[in-house]
Amino acid sequence: ENKARGNEAYLVKKDFSSRVDNAADNSDDGSWKKLLEEEDEIGHAQSLIVDLPPLASTVSDYQTIQIYRSEHYGRVFVLDGCLQLTERDAPHYNEMLAHVPVMEYLARTVASSSDDDEADNGSDLRVLVVGGGDGYVVSELLKYPQVGSIDHVELDEGVINVAREHLPWAEAWDDERVNLIVADGAAFVKQQAAEGRSYHVVIQDASDPYWLESDGTVTTLPSSVLYDAPHLGRLHDLLRPAGGVLMMQAETYNIPSNLASIGGWRTLLRDVGFGRPRYGSISIGTYSTGQIGFLVAHARDDNAVEDGEVCVESDG
Repeated sequence: ENKARGNEAYLVKKDFSSRVDNAADNSDDGSWKKLLEEEDEIGHAQSLIVDLPPLASTVSDYQTIQIYRSEHYGRVFVLDGCLQLTERDAPHYNEMLAHVPVMEYLARTVASSSDDDEADNGSDLRVLVVGGGDGYVVSELLKYPQVGSIDHVELDEGVINVAREHLPWAEAWDDERVNLIVADGAAFVKQQAAEGRSYHVVIQDASDPYWLESDGTVTTLPSSVLYDAPHLGRLHDLLRPAGGVLMMQAETYNIPSNLASIGGWRTLLRDVGFGRPRYGSISIGTYSTGQIGFLVAHARDDNAVEDGEVCVESDG
């Protein structure tokens, strides 16, 4: 149990041995359960013990949304039985998604911009976040004074409502720089591209595009549209005017089908015009196999950095 002591946090040790040794998925007295995630493709399974009853449980138009409490991990956010984040290790994933593209844009653009070009010297950045309905990425983006506006597009209002009530960073949506839009992300991007809008940074925190069944068949999920060539091409259109940066969730390399998809998405990013698409790895214990990754890429412009250049030196 987390407790405050001055400016420090410490753990009160608990005896979990009876829970861990119990092969059942639920306790006999109904006080706890195991959230089990299985990857049949590689014969991998892992579980997280959470207390019962859940702090919140509701069914939206799209999915079942639940918040549980864990002795070690704090609040645990679950959609359709699949763990999305925990308070303890959520920073591992969300801070990477937020800070890497913004810092990369600033480092790449500010050094080459003129002092009188406000749009290109790192001020008043326009950011689009697709997905990420828990709000953590948005809260991290607000730490930058250079961020002038954030359009946050989330399909499921139910996710937002539960997050507002139970997650500690939910006040981010109340910031005047945030424009929260409850809509289909792919449709919103299509509309924005058609209207000629532009962003400096786009972060796509989308759910898995497919599921591999135990018999080897692939079930395509609705979010797959966020990973196809037309959608990625529109993201490039939104970023090109500013020479912007794309960050997108890109699964784990520990599962063969995921690894093949990572290579395919990287090729798609190149094909639609992005430069330097690169895969980055995040270590996060509560995600399946303990690892997930992202793809980051630049919209091409006349000053685009080519693949062979690792960094650009300046006189500063």
